[in-house]
Amino acid sequence: MTDKYKAALIVIGDEVLRGQVQDANTIYLAKSLQKVGIQIRRVVVIPDEVDVIAKEVSEISKNFPVVFTSGGVGPTHDDVTYEGVAKGLGLTLKENKTVLELLKKAFPDQPEAKRMAVVPCPCEIVSVKRQGSDGEYSVIKANNVYILPGSPRYFRAGVDAIVPGLETGRRLHCEHVDVWLDEFEIVAVLEEQALRWRGVVSIGSYPQVQKRKTRITLEAENKEALVKVKKEILQMLPIGFDRAKAEEVYRSREEFEHVRKAFDVLEECYSRYKAEEVFLSFNGGKDCTVVLHLAAAFVQMRNLKAPVCLYVTGDAFPEVEEFVSEAASYYGFETLHKDGSIREALVKILKDRPELKACLLGTRKGDPGAHLLEPFTHTDPGWPEIMRVSPIIEWSYNQVWQFLLRHEVPYCSLYDEGYTSLGARATTLKNPLLRDPNDSSRYLPAHSLADDSTERQGRG
Repeated sequence: MTDKYKAALIVIGDEVLRGQVQDANTIYLAKSLQKVGIQIRRVVVIPDEVDVIAKEVSEISKNFPVVFTSGGVGPTHDDVTYEGVAKGLGLTLKENKTVLELLKKAFPDQPEAKRMAVVPCPCEIVSVKRQGSDGEYSVIKANNVYILPGSPRYFRAGVDAIVPGLETGRRLHCEHVDVWLDEFEIVAVLEEQALRWRGVVSIGSYPQVQKRKTRITLEAENKEALVKVKKEILQMLPIGFDRAKAEEVYRSREEFEHVRKAFDVLEECYSRYKAEEVFLSFNGGKDCTVVLHLAAAFVQMRNLKAPVCLYVTGDAFPEVEEFVSEAASYYGFETLHKDGSIREALVKILKDRPELKACLLGTRKGDPGAHLLEPFTHTDPGWPEIMRVSPIIEWSYNQVWQFLLRHEVPYCSLYDEGYTSLGARATTLKNPLLRDPNDSSRYLPAHSLADDSTERQGRG
């Protein structure tokens, strides 16, 4: 990638350097620019001091075709970014009438806002729609420097207005693979692949929230090379559910009553039905992930045929679809994709596989309409006739997460981003109770939810 398609960000704010505020703007800008083939190659965090700002702006603006700043454009005494940028670029400060009129409309009863109209001159004005209103605010561009607010809400709106107008480079194709191995276990493979594909595919690895989980990132302009590298890495890594993992789960039934009861249900299911008559409904959610792991352990220990998995496609999050694919590879289970409603999907799978008679589900008593269900319950009238088998029907939300974390079970990444219950994209939001009290732009992981009864907050 040429220097023409590189950018820099200057984060300005004493509060960031003191640790009072966490920078949430860098990642948003980086992702937005990457989509149009521009890479951030430098990020600096500096205090609210005119001379420091001027020095950084002077140096960075000469070395990067596009520069962004965040913070220090408000009405208070320590908002000195405009002054620092003007000094760094050798420009004057002057009240801009266009900016002043926009400020009067946005803050009609705030005369102090007039100070925000004193900006570098000459400059360009980028109009940005104010979210949730018909009003606008302005972002100043001085030479090649875009001067944005530090508030993530306004910073992101400004980025969304600016980026589409930038000259774009060759788009980078990006992929990632989440593996349930720590970095020490994958060093040799990644080093070999990084050397083999140097200059063609960029390979990185980053530890994740969950213990022993690592994300491998891949970037390349050539998509075919990217796909090939991903395939090679997956083939070389020791990934997958094995006998040792099955034995570990199976032993836990001696320690935990709810795990023992789940295995008792599976035992009864496979005594009633042949292995080829059992299938598993898998939507990528945490509950059916537990059942998938339990079933994988059970059939491994009993040397039985693994159940086929039914995945009902629809308005799913991309992260869910990605996880379903990864889970199929991890457990080695066949996954059948069927569209339509759950009822329609059942009709289709039973038409294709008429031998199927029992469906393993991740249903729990806390789910809507499930409080009367038993571990074995026939489908309701009007539905395809199968036996619904619910091994974890009596489990609590906390027991689900204790199991997933204790056994290091792979699960959908959305649960680390504030979602506690997954459904259709149109009706599923992050749980508001998991908003980080120290940073309103971040959410805590699902397993930190304290009250089981609030699990479905965020579901429409």
